[in-house]
Amino acid sequence: MLYIPQTQPNYYVSSIVALNVHSPNGTGDWHSAAALNDNAYPQDFYIYGKGQKRSTHHLLGNTGIIDGTHRFNEMGYYPENSPVWLADHPRACVDYLYTAVLQTGLIGRVILDDWFPNSEDKQSVYVLLNQIESQLNPQERENLRLWKQKNPI
Repeated sequence: MLYIPQTQPNYYVSSIVALNVHSPNGTGDWHSAAALNDNAYPQDFYIYGKGQKRSTHHLLGNTGIIDGTHRFNEMGYYPENSPVWLADHPRACVDYLYTAVLQTGLIGRVILDDWFPNSEDKQSVYVLLNQIESQLNPQERENLRLWKQKNPI
């Protein structure tokens, strides 16, 4: 199992790893076994939060951060450090989108249809994007505009 350090609401699991933890509403990715294997990703790729290499805490605070211990346990994973604070799928998508697309300009790296099967689920991501849009710098806003064109609801 992927090592998960001690987490808290402002230091949590996100990005692809969080998107591979099963959600009760059926969103997310289906590569769970691969994403949760030892050494699947370096820790600085999937741990987000204050003081981390990857963070959206300045944009969203603790919005969408949940105690995901039960979700891991339902998948047969029992991390040694619990509780495991985890981004729910909309937050994990926005976290990943911010670091992999908005900051880099690589528009095709995050595809909404891959993880969110219906319009209502996609809308939950757009709600968070609407919250952060005014806080983005001009280049990040332009990247978001381009991304939205390729990923409509």
